[in-house]
Amino acid sequence: MSEGSTGASVVPATVHLPDDRYIPVRTEDLVAALAREHDAFGELAPRLAHVGEALTRIVSAESGAFSRRIERAYAPFNPDRETVTVGDVGGDRAELAAILAYTFDKANYDLLEDTQVRAAIDSANVHGMKVRVDREKVEELQIFVRGRTQETRLVRTIRRPIVGEMREVELYRRLAVVFRMQNSVEVNIKLFRDIPVADLEALLPHAEAGMSNLDRIKILGGGIGAIGGATWKAAALLVSGTVIAGQYFWALIAGLVGLSVRSVLGYRRAKHLRSSQRTHHLYYQNIANNAGVLDLLVTSIGHEELKETLLAYALLLARGERIDGADALSRAVEAWIARRFHVTLDFDVADALESLDRLGLWADRATMRPLEPEPACARLEQHWRERTTEDYHARTLSQRG
Repeated sequence: MSEGSTGASVVPATVHLPDDRYIPVRTEDLVAALAREHDAFGELAPRLAHVGEALTRIVSAESGAFSRRIERAYAPFNPDRETVTVGDVGGDRAELAAILAYTFDKANYDLLEDTQVRAAIDSANVHGMKVRVDREKVEELQIFVRGRTQETRLVRTIRRPIVGEMREVELYRRLAVVFRMQNSVEVNIKLFRDIPVADLEALLPHAEAGMSNLDRIKILGGGIGAIGGATWKAAALLVSGTVIAGQYFWALIAGLVGLSVRSVLGYRRAKHLRSSQRTHHLYYQNIANNAGVLDLLVTSIGHEELKETLLAYALLLARGERIDGADALSRAVEAWIARRFHVTLDFDVADALESLDRLGLWADRATMRPLEPEPACARLEQHWRERTTEDYHARTLSQRG
């Protein structure tokens, strides 16, 4: 955390940010952009839209089959399940773990390693709130992230603890927490958006908001001041040695007890306020939970598959003679995305080439020359009608073991 900061800050140097494979462009916008890009694709441009439509049907069929597979595997562990249990519902936790890892990876999320999580947690606090986590109550914990960006936000600092100042804050565009508590079979999945790296700990299970040093100073300072004044008066009366002094003494003792109770209650009120602020903050960052997260991930997988495949196909078809390998293809796609949409990414070229292989879209694989749009659409139509790749995700999972 930057020196002098008490709130969200720039990412600590010890936290490694994963490469960003996600393509932050809507599928429809990407297809439309390719179809209008006559400078890069010439007469191929409008024909690319037809390839995009054919790919959409294939991806939808694959995603539908995969969604059903995920639902069956997650049902025994879903905390929100409202259906009756029929037969053996023990479930296979190892199978679910493999499916979740595969699903997040295909949706272009990266798993944070334990060292990365610990580094972020050590510097974590939310809007000036220090957050504590009882790690012994958590049996399993994984954090997946996708996308990274910087955003200017108002941050409380030592120099400006009240009004704050504008700082560049490192964010995860999407952050998912997968966890299982001790002595529980339920697997919880929570998905958040635009989470500062320094706020990571607040999203963890069993997190509890603590008070800031400013809160403690206000509470203890008020109590100490009142108690000190009362003690001074009591001492003065005792020195006078009068009967009235004795009467005042017991009244002041009762007052001191009352002040102590008030300080304790003030501490609890401040702590409750901090917890409420944390809950309010996270409420607007939460996107989905449990099965809802998996539905979003499957949809995202379909979109990413389509975008990756179509980009690789288009760039190879238009510039094949200048693209002599996977690295060159990756650079070409990244350059086109940067020029057209002004974003940078680490294109997942391995996934794109695997999709071209799976769908048989090569005219000559050795020279990386794809089929022309018309025969490519015919090949994709055949795949869709025959459901050739409908079980693609299930087969890939089995191959990964």
